[in-house]
Amino acid sequence: MSVKGNMALDAAERDGPGSGAAVLRGRNASIRAFAVVIAFLWALFMALDVLAYLSGQVSPYTIYLKGVASFLCAAVSWLAWKEAGRRPADLLRALGFSLAFLGDVAVLLNTYRILSAPMVFAVGGYLFVPALLLIATRNAGLFTFLFQAGKLKPKEAAFALAFYLPFAVLVAALGKSLASVGLLGLGIAYGTCLVTVLWTGWAAFRNKAHAAPRGLMIALGASLVFVMELIGLIYNLNVPGLSEIAFFATWILYVPGMLLLALA
Repeated sequence: MSVKGNMALDAAERDGPGSGAAVLRGRNASIRAFAVVIAFLWALFMALDVLAYLSGQVSPYTIYLKGVASFLCAAVSWLAWKEAGRRPADLLRALGFSLAFLGDVAVLLNTYRILSAPMVFAVGGYLFVPALLLIATRNAGLFTFLFQAGKLKPKEAAFALAFYLPFAVLVAALGKSLASVGLLGLGIAYGTCLVTVLWTGWAAFRNKAHAAPRGLMIALGASLVFVMELIGLIYNLNVPGLSEIAFFATWILYVPGMLLLALA
């Protein structure tokens, strides 16, 4: 196939009916409707969480709103896969979001003290390891941007190190604290996958692996999820004076981030 043919094919793939550009133009009514419902649920549980925080309580309703929002994000990823012509790469994202939903259920059950046990939290955390890797692989366009003529691009390797080296420093600094609460192994595995999502999100955007709306949505979504996890780390480490705020702040960032990744 000619270079011109490849470019035409790439443009058609990027702007297909299930792409972020199509969603933004409102051409996919079902996905748009799901996104509106998720946004409503987000606003509702955010308001309830703020009221609960101000009153020093935990709302008994937000766990259900958060769980439904997570499920609908997974549903959006499956609808996007179907509308985009059932592309294998989009299937990876849909599978990743399905695992993320199961992980969310486990974490919510533990956080809201319904099934409060280290094993429940660990199951949720380890479900996110393959979930994040699947989502990152899809967002990275199967990592084709890393290579040129079969060789690793030095600039892309350096760009990746700019994400992983700070993470290694953070693990070294917080290693004892994580070990003290039994989260060192999970923290390293989960954190590595999380950094991979952040790196691939911005690398794909930098290399224009997706059309402009989708690429920016992926980068912003990955960033929101990453910042959310930093806040979640504050909660899990029981940082005095900040853990209470972190308890409510995590999902305020998480749902918009995941919705952007599902829509893109």
